[in-house]
Amino acid sequence: MAHNTESSIIAHEQPMRAKLTPTRDDTRGSKRKMRSTKPKVDGAQNAEAAKSGSELQVHSTSTGVSGIQKTSQPETQKPVHIAKTAQSTAQGATRMLHLLSLPVEILAMILEEYHMMDLPLSILMLVCRAMNKHVKNTPRLWRRILLSCDTTTPSDLQTGSTIVCTTQSRFETCVKRARTSPLEATFVVESVEESSPTLEFMVDTFQILMSHSQHISLLRIIINPDTPLQVIKESFHGLFDDSTSFPALESLMIASAFPVPGLLDVFHPLLDQLERTTVKLRSVYFENVTRKFILTAREYKFWRKLRRVTIKGEYSPIHVTAFEGCDDLEFLSISSELLVHSSSALAPPLRHGPLGIRDSNETDFDPTDECKSEYLPVHPKRKVPLTKVQWLRVGAIAMSGLQELQISNVKFLVIRSALPDSAHQAPVPAHSIPLPNLEVFHVGASHSDIIAISAPHMHTLHLEISDLKRAEADRVVSRIFHGKEGMWVPKTLSIDGYIHDKQYAPLYRKLPQIETLTIILGEKPHNTFYKALEKRGMLPNLRHLTIDFDTPLFTTRPGWYVDDFPWMSNGPQTRIIRYPLASDTTSPEPAQATDTMSNWMTIGTNPLESEEDGRGGRRRKFPSMSEQVGPLLHTTALVRANQGLPFASLRCLYRGEYLEVIYVEKNICKNCRKIMDANNPSKPSKALPGRDYSQDQRCGCEHRKTGLGQWEM
Repeated sequence: MAHNTESSIIAHEQPMRAKLTPTRDDTRGSKRKMRSTKPKVDGAQNAEAAKSGSELQVHSTSTGVSGIQKTSQPETQKPVHIAKTAQSTAQGATRMLHLLSLPVEILAMILEEYHMMDLPLSILMLVCRAMNKHVKNTPRLWRRILLSCDTTTPSDLQTGSTIVCTTQSRFETCVKRARTSPLEATFVVESVEESSPTLEFMVDTFQILMSHSQHISLLRIIINPDTPLQVIKESFHGLFDDSTSFPALESLMIASAFPVPGLLDVFHPLLDQLERTTVKLRSVYFENVTRKFILTAREYKFWRKLRRVTIKGEYSPIHVTAFEGCDDLEFLSISSELLVHSSSALAPPLRHGPLGIRDSNETDFDPTDECKSEYLPVHPKRKVPLTKVQWLRVGAIAMSGLQELQISNVKFLVIRSALPDSAHQAPVPAHSIPLPNLEVFHVGASHSDIIAISAPHMHTLHLEISDLKRAEADRVVSRIFHGKEGMWVPKTLSIDGYIHDKQYAPLYRKLPQIETLTIILGEKPHNTFYKALEKRGMLPNLRHLTIDFDTPLFTTRPGWYVDDFPWMSNGPQTRIIRYPLASDTTSPEPAQATDTMSNWMTIGTNPLESEEDGRGGRRRKFPSMSEQVGPLLHTTALVRANQGLPFASLRCLYRGEYLEVIYVEKNICKNCRKIMDANNPSKPSKALPGRDYSQDQRCGCEHRKTGLGQWEM
């Protein structure tokens, strides 16, 4: 079947045609008939075909041209459907022919876009023989190579554009087809089992790839769990010798599943070769390497040219002087605490790095000259200007430390834990830390000292205070949103904290500009929560509302059975249910909304009815959170719609039920849906039939780059 498909597509000299009747007299005008987008078949033709009990079937011939064949079919089928199918097939093949007839350069650009979407090449190669040839002759499509000793390819790599090479022949084929294109190489190191290839095979394969090191633009080294240090040492022994060079390397990643002591000794030769040969390295990603590894890498000169640094793992606090001399740094992410006070500063790095390599444009200098010492010139108070940093993520920092940072151009700031200042320090005054360019702020805090930040242009705020009790959370929220001059006024707000339901109404009055609101709850709210949203004129600009229930409604108690809660799914797959409140028209009819409301209310009828328990008694059937919350949310949506404040989207995440329910979704463009689904772990659901998602101009939302997908808390 694959051969027939290929032959029918590549035979573009004779376009594919489908005839509507098998008679000779009617075939004379078949070409004119097929030009119409809707084939016309009169009653006489249908009657004749039905009487003869035959149909038309399009098939591929050896020359690739469509033919017509009579086959015996039941009389109930109509030949018009076969004609439409034939025409659809012909149109699809014609579009493919037009694609393949494009210039090679344009077709290569199209294939590159496909590759950038991280889609597998195998699908393209099975389309037809011509497409297979184009894919094989496009070197950039073969640049992503993964070398692993695991014979079972991970599921997350089977559908991507990365080519997994578990045999040497497959690897050599990929390198040959990539030619001189920049390679994106990934090494996966793991414990060698009996079913895995030998360690010698892995070392030999790594060495073959290193012979092409001058073409590697992205190098990833991944160490899987339970990999002995000895296996790691043998895998990379002698791999980064003087014969390897990385003139094209732009990004480096070394990631271990768990901390492994001794990684510095393994990769010290790699750091040395990077110092000698790299000229384009601008990004590094280190995960679960030791703190000593980080501080050693900081000494090299290539470290000061980086623009993007990511350090993940459990480390002791890292001082900001680890980034002295990184004048071009734009992106900085650290999972540990960031220290700023000069008392913990590191020693200044060597001017020429640990290898003593001087810059080509630098002349000899006198070591006694204070301005040209062997150490890098530093600020007298050891302050590190990070004036080009726009993305900053830290695991923890105190406001007094943030005050000393020079990050005036930061736009995206994430603080996983805002630490309280010590008791002997005076509190930082409110709005005394100017961040004039800050747009997106994610913060986890147990106090209100974070209002020391002044951010007049902040439009997105994620506030996490889930570790506090209700009374403390109420005080923190009321102090942050104090209603006075300098208060943050985001248009996108997310609150993760257990505050009292009565606190929402005062909060909403202070923030009338909110357009997108996300509330994370741990239990079912009272009616006060819904009434605050239903008050006339409350949150007049609110368009998108998401409520996230992050815990189940009930906990197990003595005498209760698991079967009492059928809504608590055991599987991790999240179900998505779309239940729109009304049609997508700009002025929905009241009858439609009423019918929808009555239909939803019937779902929760008699939620506590009893049934036989199999032991001669009767027991309750407890309702799910979605069954209790759903009708209340629909009422809220209807009330706001009647006030002229309809929702563009209203959805709930019931994580205890592995369920997402979309109650309202209308006029939502693709950009808004991407923002709403950025932190949703479930797979995207199918679109509703008949709904046009392409009319982005009807949304009316202001699309802002929030970075929610990259800046998870």
